[in-house]
Amino acid sequence: MIKQTIKKWVLPILLLAFIGSCDRDGKCNSCGDLLGGFIYMKVTASDLAKYEGLAALDGIDVGACIRAYILEEELNVNTVSIVDDCCCEF
Repeated sequence: MIKQTIKKWVLPILLLAFIGSCDRDGKCNSCGDLLGGFIYMKVTASDLAKYEGLAALDGIDVGACIRAYILEEELNVNTVSIVDDCCCEF
Protein backbone atom coordinates (compact mmCIF):
# COMPACT_ATOMS: atom_id res chain seq x y z
CA MET A 1 0.00 0.00 0.00
CA ILE A 2 2.82 2.42 0.82
CA LYS A 3 4.66 1.57 -2.42
CA GLN A 4 1.55 2.36 -4.45
CA THR A 5 1.13 5.70 -2.68
CA ILE A 6 4.78 6.61 -3.28
CA LYS A 7 4.58 5.64 -6.96
CA LYS A 8 1.39 7.67 -7.29
CA TRP A 9 3.05 10.88 -6.03
CA VAL A 10 6.55 10.64 -7.52
CA LEU A 11 5.62 11.86 -11.01
CA PRO A 12 3.49 14.83 -9.85
CA ILE A 13 6.22 15.95 -7.44
CA LEU A 14 8.89 15.75 -10.16
CA LEU A 15 6.63 17.62 -12.57
CA LEU A 16 6.04 20.42 -10.06
CA ALA A 17 9.77 20.68 -9.38
CA PHE A 18 10.45 21.00 -13.12
CA ILE A 19 7.75 23.62 -13.66
CA GLY A 20 8.94 25.67 -10.69
CA SER A 21 12.56 25.62 -11.81
CA CYS A 22 12.24 28.80 -13.90
CA ASP A 23 11.43 31.53 -11.43
CA ARG A 24 12.90 34.76 -10.13
CA ASP A 25 15.46 32.89 -8.08
CA GLY A 26 16.56 30.74 -11.02
CA LYS A 27 19.17 31.46 -13.68
CA CYS A 28 16.65 33.20 -15.89
CA ASN A 29 14.35 36.13 -15.26
CA SER A 30 10.83 36.96 -16.23
CA CYS A 31 10.81 39.47 -19.05
CA GLY A 32 8.93 42.62 -18.30
CA ASP A 33 8.65 41.98 -14.56
CA LEU A 34 9.82 44.89 -12.46
CA LEU A 35 12.07 43.71 -9.60
CA GLY A 36 13.20 46.47 -7.25
CA GLY A 37 12.89 49.02 -10.02
CA PHE A 38 14.93 46.93 -12.45
CA ILE A 39 13.55 45.25 -15.55
CA TYR A 40 14.94 42.46 -17.69
CA MET A 41 13.98 42.65 -21.34
CA LYS A 42 14.85 41.66 -24.86
CA VAL A 43 15.21 44.85 -26.84
CA THR A 44 12.74 45.37 -29.68
CA ALA A 45 12.73 47.95 -32.45
CA SER A 46 9.98 49.84 -30.64
CA ASP A 47 12.13 49.92 -27.46
CA LEU A 48 14.95 51.57 -29.42
CA ALA A 49 12.53 54.27 -30.55
CA LYS A 50 10.72 54.58 -27.19
CA TYR A 51 13.69 54.96 -24.84
CA GLU A 52 15.85 57.95 -25.72
CA GLY A 53 19.55 57.11 -25.84
CA LEU A 54 19.13 53.33 -25.80
CA ALA A 55 20.07 52.89 -29.46
CA ALA A 56 23.29 54.87 -28.93
CA LEU A 57 24.68 52.41 -26.36
CA ASP A 58 27.38 49.95 -27.48
CA GLY A 59 26.10 46.41 -28.03
CA ILE A 60 22.44 47.35 -27.79
CA ASP A 61 20.43 46.24 -30.78
CA VAL A 62 17.20 44.37 -31.44
CA GLY A 63 17.28 41.07 -29.56
CA ALA A 64 19.87 42.15 -26.98
CA CYS A 65 19.09 41.07 -23.43
CA ILE A 66 19.38 43.94 -21.00
CA ARG A 67 18.82 44.83 -17.36
CA ALA A 68 17.98 48.45 -16.59
CA TYR A 69 16.40 50.67 -13.98
CA ILE A 70 12.98 51.94 -14.99
CA LEU A 71 10.77 54.43 -13.16
CA GLU A 72 7.35 55.52 -14.35
CA GLU A 73 8.04 54.04 -17.79
CA GLU A 74 11.26 56.04 -18.14
CA LEU A 75 14.33 53.88 -18.66
CA ASN A 76 17.55 55.23 -17.17
CA VAL A 77 20.14 54.55 -19.92
CA ASN A 78 22.98 54.99 -17.42
CA THR A 79 21.85 51.79 -15.66
CA VAL A 80 21.61 49.57 -18.77
CA SER A 81 23.74 46.45 -18.77
CA ILE A 82 23.79 43.54 -21.20
CA VAL A 83 23.06 40.18 -19.58
CA ASP A 84 23.59 36.63 -20.84
CA ASP A 85 20.47 34.94 -19.49
CA CYS A 86 17.69 37.37 -20.21
CA CYS A 87 14.32 35.74 -19.88
CA CYS A 88 12.70 32.44 -19.11
CA GLU A 89 11.53 30.83 -22.32
CA PHE A 90 9.49 27.67 -22.55
